[in-house]
Amino acid sequence: MANVNSRKEFVLTAIVFLVGAVPVFMLLLGGMAAMSSMGMSMQDAMSKPPDPAMQEPMMKMMHSFTRGYLFYALLPALIILAAIWRYALRAYPRLANRIGAGLAAGFIATFGLDAVRLTGVTLGAFPMDMPTMFGQLITGTMGPDAGVLLSGYTYHFLNGATFGLMYALLAGKARWGWGVAWGLFFELGMMTLPPVAMMTGPFGIFGFWPKLFIASFIAHIVFGAILGVLAERWVRHRGTIFSLLTEPAPPVEPGLRRAA
Repeated sequence: MANVNSRKEFVLTAIVFLVGAVPVFMLLLGGMAAMSSMGMSMQDAMSKPPDPAMQEPMMKMMHSFTRGYLFYALLPALIILAAIWRYALRAYPRLANRIGAGLAAGFIATFGLDAVRLTGVTLGAFPMDMPTMFGQLITGTMGPDAGVLLSGYTYHFLNGATFGLMYALLAGKARWGWGVAWGLFFELGMMTLPPVAMMTGPFGIFGFWPKLFIASFIAHIVFGAILGVLAERWVRHRGTIFSLLTEPAPPVEPGLRRAA
């Protein structure tokens, strides 16, 4: 049975998982807010071709949401994550290892995703360059200037890192194939939810089928495979997040115990 210490670790792990999801939800919630402002439903996004004239207004509406989300959700989430990670380094080595390994693995895996994504952009498989779109949503500037690209790529790699964080927290030292499954899970969400569904319909059926689906599918397989391999190598302890409820916490190393 788990002791009190491991139950506390489970609670902290659950909090880190939730704050790790905050960057991911920025796009989804922003897209849903834009849909609501435009009087558009998910059924509309699934069944009606998008109106090109509505793309810029949609982006501006999403920027209005994103501007507040950055300061009132994303920034506090990152502060909470940093604080728990610092505390875990002293008191919960298993959690600290999963945070660091997950962030690093997700960050590196994003380079693999980008190798496929940039090829897809060159071949016209995507409606636009996704990091550029992220930067436009963050800055409110529609042109691809330096500020747009810097903010867009920063968010893009933060997103990849937090995908890795959530995977490491959830799966622990799992076999690498589970990383592929994790990548495909997010591929399914990307292809069927805002903002992609608003621009191209689900799976790119309005003007981008099947090239959008194929390019994104391969990109997320590559991302998931790299994430899975690195997490299996770097995460030290086996067991899912729910194992923390039944397994005792590993001992804190003497040097860390004195520091605490």
